[in-house]
Amino acid sequence: MKKMLVTLLACALILCSVAGAESTSVRVASHNAVVEGNAYRVQYELDIQDAAEAAAEYGFDVSYSSFVANNDPSLESQMLEQSINEGYDIILIDPVAPTGLDPIIEKARDAGIYWLNCDCEYYSDEIINVCLDQYQWAYDGAKWLAEELGEGAKIVVFDATDGNAANEQREQAFNDVIEEYNLEVVKRVNHNWNAALAQQLMTEIINSGVEYDGILCSNQAFFIFNALDEAGADYPKAIALDDHTGWAQNMLTINQDEEVMPYLFISNTPGVGAIALNIGLGLLSGGELRDDIYGNPDYNSIYIASTFQFSYENQEDYRDYMMALGTNNKATFWYDYEECQERYFVS
Repeated sequence: MKKMLVTLLACALILCSVAGAESTSVRVASHNAVVEGNAYRVQYELDIQDAAEAAAEYGFDVSYSSFVANNDPSLESQMLEQSINEGYDIILIDPVAPTGLDPIIEKARDAGIYWLNCDCEYYSDEIINVCLDQYQWAYDGAKWLAEELGEGAKIVVFDATDGNAANEQREQAFNDVIEEYNLEVVKRVNHNWNAALAQQLMTEIINSGVEYDGILCSNQAFFIFNALDEAGADYPKAIALDDHTGWAQNMLTINQDEEVMPYLFISNTPGVGAIALNIGLGLLSGGELRDDIYGNPDYNSIYIASTFQFSYENQEDYRDYMMALGTNNKATFWYDYEECQERYFVS
């Protein structure tokens, strides 16, 4: 019966699209581990809202609701149960953890709801993951730093949140480069993607007198740099990496006339949620995903690669674009419904 209803809905959507009839109503629930104070997650939500509005061009009337668990797994589960009971058509989730939601996912599937996990990979083959290529992002940044500093250099490492899938993949990339270049880690801490904590930790490292050549960070370079500036500390020989616009603007400013401090910016788009929404709309319309789109087939993970990176050598190519963005922002992009059809679906 459920399959028949899904088939009928798909047929109705196709007929509406072809005939240009009235749009199809779709209810979307966006679940996020945290938003406030996190520039990435703020932009992530804004991109989903923009994608929901843009979907009207393709015959969808998307109503969007946002739920934030504030890193509380119990609250996250309650909110997800609520969305299932209220009959949403699509659930988008950037979860607290990469496991622990399997029973709720099964309930959503039984209810005919499309569940798409975003940003931080969830370890299940029962859903679609639309994620950033976190390993490659971190590996590219760590390798740049290692080559800038040289083999055996002393580094401080800022990881993010233990247990988070994105952080685990980044940590693995960091560790691989550290081993490959025989880097000496003189201090390693977790900033938990918390700006105030990152700045506090860097201040403590400066005050401790530990000697280091470079800083490798999983974001929060903006606030780590603020700690260096406020303490009047010597700049490191190199720092990587972040995609925070304020940090990029600082680096573009201090390195404008000459290279004062080597740095690396690599984009890491928050638009994965918007891409996931458009994939969900395609599935809801009866579309079939291609078999060759998964970067990690074990978890049905579609990886979105970084689109650009810059350091002193090529910074002028990105100066105007980056300086025009807000100070506390993230460079972003996403594929609209038609682009997702072309990239991910069987034609």
